[in-house]
Amino acid sequence: MKLTKIALAALLASGLAGAAQAEVLRFSSFEPPVAHVTKNILTPWAEEVNAASGGDLNIQIFPGGTLGRNPAQQLKLVEDGVADIAWVIPGYTPGRFNEGTVAELPFLVPSSEVGSAAMWSLYEDGVFKGDYEDFKLIGVMVSAPNGLASTVEITGPADLKGQNLRAPGPTMLSAIKSLEAVPVGGITGPTLAESASRGLIAGTLTQFGAIETFRLGDVISHYVDLPLGATPMLIVMNQAKYDSLSDKAKAAIDQHSGAAFSARFGASFDANVAEARARILAENDIAVLEPDAALSAKWEEAMAVATADWIAATDNGQAIYDAFRAGIAEASAAN
Repeated sequence: MKLTKIALAALLASGLAGAAQAEVLRFSSFEPPVAHVTKNILTPWAEEVNAASGGDLNIQIFPGGTLGRNPAQQLKLVEDGVADIAWVIPGYTPGRFNEGTVAELPFLVPSSEVGSAAMWSLYEDGVFKGDYEDFKLIGVMVSAPNGLASTVEITGPADLKGQNLRAPGPTMLSAIKSLEAVPVGGITGPTLAESASRGLIAGTLTQFGAIETFRLGDVISHYVDLPLGATPMLIVMNQAKYDSLSDKAKAAIDQHSGAAFSARFGASFDANVAEARARILAENDIAVLEPDAALSAKWEEAMAVATADWIAATDNGQAIYDAFRAGIAEASAAN
């Protein structure tokens, strides 16, 4: 009996030791836990990596700004070690991950899936440098293309003159300025609806997934459906934390990262935007303008200066732009 108890105690101790070996990684999301990206992309990803690690990892999602509410804080959370992994919108920290702002240029990204594939290929090929080299990157992605959601009627580029417009990134703000509108920065997704309802902005470059997440549907009255630039996004991990993990844990993360994560993100993001669009238009009185070829050409011509300015102001800008266009073409052909 005594030997049996000793054996049982040894087994329990062994089990507890095994459980204690799991490295807890804190994954920060500024979104509510029920929002699409957090619920349907980030959370399943964490569960799959945990399973693949065979008990070496316990990635825990901290949604709703639990570790830091402001979307602009997310990168610093990872740099400071408050979070080990975070979903980051580089546009909220201008000057960081600058090469990737090429995706914000209008009339380039046709979908999140295609754009995300192109973004990862440029990172993997070493086109994106600087900040990209300081982190373990799990995904390099973009949103679906942003149209123009507004509280006032807008048809052609001339209607934007003097209007206060917000964008989620510096390059898109430059595109707004090229249309003689007043670019308004510093407004994050969670404050969009309030800013529009108070008249601080007349509109924003965004897509229907964000309109639904940030409850903008009952505030806006018009939407111009054109690909006016996509929002670059990243899943970043603290490099030192990654380096400290076991080989098995690293392999589990790597298996579900990179091109595979970007493809997964893009397909899910596009599907959600289509579904959100249907829901929002069914529930709200929003006039959607889908410009014909002639009107689209006017918009493209009016915004061409934003592309020229970006190329001129960005180190190696022309080469990055050309590589991104080639990546978009390649990804489009593959899809």
